[in-house]
Amino acid sequence: MDIKSMKASIAIIVAIVAQAFGVIWYIAQMDSTVKNLDSAVEVMQESQATVDVAVLQTTVEGLKEKLDSMEVFDSSDLEEAIEELDEAIASLDKRSVIIENEMRTIMSDHSGFNDALKELGLSGYADKRTYGNYGQ
Repeated sequence: MDIKSMKASIAIIVAIVAQAFGVIWYIAQMDSTVKNLDSAVEVMQESQATVDVAVLQTTVEGLKEKLDSMEVFDSSDLEEAIEELDEAIASLDKRSVIIENEMRTIMSDHSGFNDALKELGLSGYADKRTYGNYGQ
């Protein structure tokens, strides 16, 4: 073997070993960085989960307070109110019938007044007003 050719082979082997150490060092650094980032992500996820739970607890507590402050619906109150309204409507219907009857009586009286005024007008009385024509 020739020493010159061996020197070239040793130089190539040294260069390959140096590159291998460089690649191993780079991968070790990258592995360390990934582990650090993974730890940081876990911490952030835990803190976010804690914040989310706190927000949800606050929201639930607020909703509970609103529910506690609300009055409970009682259907018996509604039924009583409906009965009272039915009674009031029946009373109004009766009053409407009475009012309509009295209005007809008044209109009849006005018609009589109109007839009396016409007769007075024929006899020389100067008032020419006319009454009537209600509800005809």
